[in-house]
Amino acid sequence: MFGEHFQHFLSFGATDQQTVVALADSIDGLLIPGTIAAFQRKGTGGFVLALSASEFNLPYAIDPRFPLFQQRLITPKKAHESLAEILGSPELIHRDRTPIPSDFIPSLIETVGERWAEFNRSYSQSSNENFDKYARRLNEPPSVENVQSPAVILPPYLMSSSVNDEWWQISKSLFDATARSWGDTETCVRVTAGLTPEVVASNAREIEDSRVAIWVSGFDELNAQPDALISYIRAVSELNSSGKSVFALYGGFFAVLLRNFGLGGASHGIGYGEYRDWRELPQTGMPPARYYVPRLHRYLQPDEATQILISNPRLIECPCLECAGGPPNTLNYHALMRHSVRCRATEIESWSRLDIPQTVARLQDETSEWLETLNRTRLPPTIVATITSRASHLDRWIQALNNFA
Repeated sequence: MFGEHFQHFLSFGATDQQTVVALADSIDGLLIPGTIAAFQRKGTGGFVLALSASEFNLPYAIDPRFPLFQQRLITPKKAHESLAEILGSPELIHRDRTPIPSDFIPSLIETVGERWAEFNRSYSQSSNENFDKYARRLNEPPSVENVQSPAVILPPYLMSSSVNDEWWQISKSLFDATARSWGDTETCVRVTAGLTPEVVASNAREIEDSRVAIWVSGFDELNAQPDALISYIRAVSELNSSGKSVFALYGGFFAVLLRNFGLGGASHGIGYGEYRDWRELPQTGMPPARYYVPRLHRYLQPDEATQILISNPRLIECPCLECAGGPPNTLNYHALMRHSVRCRATEIESWSRLDIPQTVARLQDETSEWLETLNRTRLPPTIVATITSRASHLDRWIQALNNFA
């Protein structure tokens, strides 16, 4: 999660195995949600371990996503119950009321920290049966002796709403309990999670850690206004200036642009997950079939993107292995997912080495050219207006970046 170049991690879902193998050379590692790691320990564990021991040598970490237990779970999922069981604390699940800070008594915090450390410690000891099954699916079956342990340990953390929030104090206690049990504080990376960039930065500045993972709940790059974007940039920049290496648990192309402000990497799901609200969704499922448009740095519907391609190929063209010059609506679901990740890898390679003025200039030039080209097409005015509105985030990004240029 921390390296010399911008670290590109994928949040791993239970149905992503085939896609991840195809993309292993385009990413730097995997981030496994704690619920999936607990509920599908043998299957997911066998796959992740086989991949870690293969020629790809992919590092991984397990995200506890512990704010799950800050909310009332009227009808908890099996995965929620599995995680609470792994943590030795079924009382984490509150069906009848919303949890409060005083629920997290010292003995509960200690138990959760100990059990989370043990879960991470034993994760690489998956059964040979599951390891071998997944190893055979790789081109060069790896050896069980090469299995990796988690690259870092992410102790359980909670979502803070202010700098003096009691939940932040509990987060610090959970970190300490996990680090004591793990026995190596250098491997443990703290997550500072907050409702605003200011809260995240303030909490992170309070600790002496040299590395920190951040999560601003609900920070949607595409819809955030310039002031919010500026606050996020400032938070990353201030943490970097204080000597901390920073990794974002969620982020899209805008996160890539923050490399020059000190953001060392970000993770996202395959075809989704560039931002996340801390409250658990009542239902989840596979992301919709969408086409990532490299020049817009956002998704459009495949038919919509194809219509634009027909009007002028320069607007949608993509040289990735999946597209091969063909129209977006001919790609199947998994090809669309792979395309989106390959685009992000190309963006990282192309943009993360630019300095701030170069970034702003390129974004301005490409945005202007794209919109001018769109307006010269023979598409109906209503469609042009709709697509133009889908590019409005680019101007907001430029405004925010210009504030620091």
